[in-house]
Amino acid sequence: LRLEAANMMGVRSSIAPGAVFLLVALIALVHVVVAVPVRSPEDSSTTASAGIPIVIPTITIAPGVEMPMAGLGTWQYNSSVAEAAVLAALNMGYTHIDTALGYNNQDGVGKALLTSGRVRESYFITSKIPGGLTGKEATAALNLALHQLFPAEKSAYVDLMLVHFPAAWDGGGGKASRQAQWKALEAFSKAGKARAIGVSHYCKSHLDDILEIASIRPAVNQVQYHVGMGPLSLGAGVNATDYKDYDMAEGVVYESFSPLCGPCEGDDKMELITGKLVTSIGARYNKTGPQVALKWQVQQGIPVIPKSSNPVHLAQNIDLFDWMLSAEDMSSLSRANTPAVAGNPGPDGVAVSGDCNVA
Repeated sequence: LRLEAANMMGVRSSIAPGAVFLLVALIALVHVVVAVPVRSPEDSSTTASAGIPIVIPTITIAPGVEMPMAGLGTWQYNSSVAEAAVLAALNMGYTHIDTALGYNNQDGVGKALLTSGRVRESYFITSKIPGGLTGKEATAALNLALHQLFPAEKSAYVDLMLVHFPAAWDGGGGKASRQAQWKALEAFSKAGKARAIGVSHYCKSHLDDILEIASIRPAVNQVQYHVGMGPLSLGAGVNATDYKDYDMAEGVVYESFSPLCGPCEGDDKMELITGKLVTSIGARYNKTGPQVALKWQVQQGIPVIPKSSNPVHLAQNIDLFDWMLSAEDMSSLSRANTPAVAGNPGPDGVAVSGDCNVA
């Protein structure tokens, strides 16, 4: 068990040694990478708002590389919104920021990283490059993504670099492109520019293409996953979850994007925010519906990257690690059939992600 001091952010910890020892004892089953004092809104009811150090567990994704179990997603944020959200999150004690070249906001993310004053080793950065590229194009995209985040740093690196999709968004690419891109990522990693590399939206066939030629195995597959797609649900099929069990069997960490079903439409869009199932369970723990939905995942060992620019919600989204859902509540959440994966209508009325249809 390891607890790094709060001065990872460049400030001296005010936590007494005895208090740190007690905190470590309470979380002895969790491998902890950081405990930082949190600044958050006074009206937040979360642990963060009380000024108690936020303890964010990690999961090993590659030799010597620990990824925080909760972080901040930035999809659909423009540069200015991303900058404000990331800066607020870093000031609260967040340790993982997720972005992508295709989000067109990495300049804002980079400004927030610089403004925060946080030392580089105190946070974990994930970026992504588009799929469907040639090896040469992938190399150029990798270097551009890194430059956007750290324009003034000659020795810059990301903690995790992903291929965003198994093909171009229009479907172009295929096996040869996937393998060429992976070789480019391996070279990028071996040059010290990425501590770990992985994929997103990949199904079994796509992952097998990589494993066939890889000298560095994919560390992570980042996939849409949330309550409504659980193992006891009708929405748990391989074409909905992008072969979740296969990833885990191959030692690829399964990471959840849109863990609150952000892409969902209609009534599904708010089901994990204000829906009866998550809010009724949350009332028993004095937690919100979104906290319950996120806790269901992290309690299974699945990292999450919820998105918010609201300071209260930012604080709540990392207040997940000093309480546990009961086995009964976990089972109820795992049986939920809605909201379904946001993707395409599938056979027999069961939705699929659409990722596994990509050649």
